[in-house]
Parts: sequence; C-alpha cells; structure tokens
Amino acid sequence: MEGITGFTTQVAEVFCLVDGGTDFGAEVFPGLDDSTRAARLAAAGEATIRTAFNAFLIRQGHDLTLVDTGCGGLFGAAGGQMMARLAALGVAPADIGTLVFTHLHGDHCGGALQDGSPVFPRARVLLHPAEQAHWQTRDAPAARVIAAYADRIAPVTQGQAVATGITVWELPGHTPGHIGLRVGAELVIVGDIFHSATLQLPDPEVASIYDVDTDRARRSRQAALAEIAARDLVFAGGHSVAPQAFARLLADGSGYRATPCGMVSGASVGAESVKI
Repeated sequence: MEGITGFTTQVAEVFCLVDGGTDFGAEVFPGLDDSTRAARLAAAGEATIRTAFNAFLIRQGHDLTLVDTGCGGLFGAAGGQMMARLAALGVAPADIGTLVFTHLHGDHCGGALQDGSPVFPRARVLLHPAEQAHWQTRDAPAARVIAAYADRIAPVTQGQAVATGITVWELPGHTPGHIGLRVGAELVIVGDIFHSATLQLPDPEVASIYDVDTDRARRSRQAALAEIAARDLVFAGGHSVAPQAFARLLADGSGYRATPCGMVSGASVGAESVKI
C-alpha cells in the first residue's frame, strides 16, 4: 500500500505513515564537507539527500495510538498525506484514542489542526513537559497545537507507559522534550535523532541545523544508536526513507549502517516501497 509500511511486534501492529517528503540541501548538515557527503550518497546509491515526513499508527486491537501527525498544510505539496494514509487503513480521526508527539516541529504537529481546530476530537494528547514549556509561548505551529488541545494534554516522561507495553524514551537535544518510544522489547521509534540515515549513521557526530541543542542531540543520538545496535533492536525514525522504514543497525567502523528488516503486517498492508 503506497506510503504505508507495517511491522508487527508482540505488543502491537505498527504502521509507518509517510505524510510526504523532500530533498534536503547540503546546508542542513553544515559539518559535512562536499566530498564526504558525495561519497556517502554514492555509497547508498542516492543522488540527493532524500527525507520523508513520517508518523506512526500503533494498533492494539481496537485501541489506536497515533505518534505525530505529519505536516498538514504547512509544507504544501511536500506533505499533507496523513488523512489519506489513515483512511487507507480504515481509520478515521475520531478513532484515535491517544496522540503522542515526539516533539512539536511543524512536520510532526502540523497535521493536528485544520483551520485552527483539532483534527482528532477524542484523543488524549501526550507530550513531554519540557516540550510544552519550550513552545507554548512562541509564535509557531506548536503553540497553536498546544492551545487547541490544552484541556487534553497530559505530561509524559522517561519510562512512562503511553499504552500497554509502550513506554517513553527520553532523547533530548533535537528539542528540549524530544522523545522516542519503546514498543515492547524489539522495536523503538526514535523520532528525529537523525534526519538522514545516509549521512549521519556512518558518523553520528554529524548534526543537522534543526537541532535546538546540538551537543545534547549528538549525545542522545550516540547513546540511542549504540543501544539499538547492541540489542539488535528494530528502529523507525521520523525521517527514515524506503526501504528502511523499519531497520536494524550494524556497527561499521566508528559508525553504523542500516539494513531493512523483515517486515510483517496486518490488514493487507505489505512491506511495500514508500513513494514520496
């Protein structure tokens, strides 16, 4: 199914939903010289720095948790596919019981509002308190989302359950309250610890201009990748691109390389290539 890839764990079915995508410019990774960037792209068979805008639907029987909401209308034709992805899975906005934000950059929260009103009328909203504090007084889409869902927001921190078998993994630095999720014992959703697997996994020291606290983000990335590789976890990122929507990590010199894992899905959703 176009734009949807599924992975089944012991505790849930997880679907990566591609809201859209774009190509990053070289300026997004200012610490990477031209020759190294070109070599890494060539080694991956890429001509450009592709990225996707991903959200995740977690299904546990009748209980549905949405992780991030995509761009909505913020990025024009580059995004805005979330509602179609959900509909393809037979899910209406009112079916979402829990909405978890990994953080509140526009490509993760823009789809939560339409004409200033909440898109998900029944969902409780889970957000790290440091993230809410960082954004709520700023002139940004994040502040508008916080205001619109204010009476339904609940704070979540390290280790707290957001659903059965699914807990918060604090990964600060990209934003102050940036989080990932541990889904059972085998899968992690890592938010934006990287923006280009092609450029950053071989050298996790490489940072993007979107990190609020570069050093802290770098430490979170290094620690998370080391754990993922050591424990042979499956991981999925907010900017992962096909065919690595769900992947494993292998140590490779001082960095890592990702390998697509065997992907299993329900509801007739196969491990299809994502088109963005």
